[in-house]
Order: sequence, then structure tokens, then C-alpha cells
Amino acid sequence: MLPTSTFSSTYTAKIKTMRNKILVLFLAFLPSFSGYAQSKPSTWVELEFSKKIVKNLKLEFNPELRLLGNFEMDSYILEGGLSYKLHKYLTLAGYYRFENEWKYKNSTGAYKGQVSSNRMAFDAKSGFELKRFALQVRVRYTNGSDFDQTTDDKASYFRYRAKLDYDVKGSKLVPFFSVEAFHDLILKDVDKIRYTAGLAYSINKNNEVGLFYRLQDYSEADKESMNIIGIGYSLKF
Repeated sequence: MLPTSTFSSTYTAKIKTMRNKILVLFLAFLPSFSGYAQSKPSTWVELEFSKKIVKNLKLEFNPELRLLGNFEMDSYILEGGLSYKLHKYLTLAGYYRFENEWKYKNSTGAYKGQVSSNRMAFDAKSGFELKRFALQVRVRYTNGSDFDQTTDDKASYFRYRAKLDYDVKGSKLVPFFSVEAFHDLILKDVDKIRYTAGLAYSINKNNEVGLFYRLQDYSEADKESMNIIGIGYSLKF
């Protein structure tokens, strides 16, 4: 019979080996998505800043920067709002979203100008944990830019997202996978789906960084899917 110390060391070594195998397999899995899209990968930077105002109420600011495959400007988004935790399993939120998009001619890539849009977004979020897994679900409504005369985009959407995290024992790295469907309320159909896989790293209780790969697929047969490499950062004040 093995001494207790030897058994403990052997068990710990096995756990570390298994943890490393999971992370290696996960990292190896990410590039395999890229075969589904032919374009050069775009680069997205997603930031999240939040501050607790009173119990269950948070102020949020979530800016984004999106670059094309050749690192030309695609768009930036400024999103700010409030979220309120009604219940352990239900959080409601409302946001104002300003987006500025750079337009290029599809044939030549020549710069055509910029288009801005103003929208509102409303979220209902829930989730639960099961052992080392954490599931988060979100339903978001974004209104069309009916009140914005600077853009012709009047589409309103329901966006349905499910995200699964896995807490790897003994590691600060958290692999995650999510799927988000965009339901166009004018066309009455899902016209876009985002598949995202990545790793998050908790620096401390208030700071988190992440790296992800995202495939953005369209229902239109003639519209090319997008490869996206993303960087994320979250800060709680």
C-alpha cells in the first residue's frame, strides 16, 4: 500500500497532467474553426467596465473596436447602461449603443465614408452552475434605428446567446464556448450566427483578460463567413 504522501503526490500529478491535456486540446481545437471561413481574420477588441452603485444595481460601459483583416478600421461601438439583479437566476439590463462604421466598396476596397447609428438594447440574463460547468443564457432585444436619420439600417433583432464555461481544477485559465443567433424581426428569420471559443484568465477578483476565436456565419448563401480573432478585458471598479 502506497504511503499517504506518495498517493497524494501521484494524484496531484495526474490532475495536473489531465488539466494540461484539456488546455492543449482546447487550444488545438480553436484554429480548426477557421477552415469554415475564407476571409483573413478580423481583429476585435472587447472591453467591459462595471461599477456597483447600490445593492444589485451596476453601471456598465462596454466599448468595442473592430478591425478588418488588413487592420483597416471596420467599426467601433460605445455601449453604456444599467443592469439590475432581480433574482439569483434573473438579471435585467438596458443599454444605449452608438456605432460608427467605415464603409468600403466591395470590389476595390476603396474608402466610401462613415455611417453612424444609435440603438437601444434590453437584456434578460440567467444562468446556473453544475459541478465545474457554468451555463449562461441571454436574450437581447435591439431596436431598429427608426429614430436615427443618419443610417438606412432599420432592422430590429432578438439575439439569443448561450455560453458554457469550464472551471479547470488548479488553473486560472477558463475555457469557454458560446453560440449567438440573430433573429431579424423584419425578415422573420435568423440571418446570422456567431460561434465563439476561447480562454479567460482571472488576474484577480476585479480584472480578467481573454482571448477568443469567433466564426460569424450568415444565412445568405452569397455572403462570406468571417474569421475573427478577439481580445477581451474586464474590470470591476
